[in-house]
Amino acid sequence: MSNQKAVPMGVTEMFSSRPNFTTLDKVEHLRSVDLFSLASVEELYRLAALAREVGFPAQWVIFQEADIADAFYIVDRGQVECVSKGGEHREVIGPGEVFGLYSALTRDSRLARATTLEKTVAISMAAEDLFSVLSNNMEIVVSMFKYFVNKLGEGSRA
Repeated sequence: MSNQKAVPMGVTEMFSSRPNFTTLDKVEHLRSVDLFSLASVEELYRLAALAREVGFPAQWVIFQEADIADAFYIVDRGQVECVSKGGEHREVIGPGEVFGLYSALTRDSRLARATTLEKTVAISMAAEDLFSVLSNNMEIVVSMFKYFVNKLGEGSRA
């Protein structure tokens, strides 16, 4: 199970002198991410209202392989390393990139372990909240669909 809930209160303050993200900050961050590039401002506000800022110290395990996928994350600052069992697949996720989304959408267990490489601040959204927003917002569904098609097509464009 994810140890996200074990992050000490006030950890986010370790990362900068500015206060936690406002809803407008989250909207601006979400708008800059390819995943939500086609979403309207109104839809971004809906997402931002449900999202929360989370902070993790360096070398923090956010989730383990086989954990239940309860959320996905968008990195604001820092880096997260995602490594599959046996190390067959390794990816470093940086600012503006998403991790944990596949498992959150499919409701499957996690396929990799996610560990921070340095102090990291991310925007987190619960899988249940994402499904709630998606059920009433076709533009976000289309935006996410295009994101996944582009991701799958990076290797070959036939």
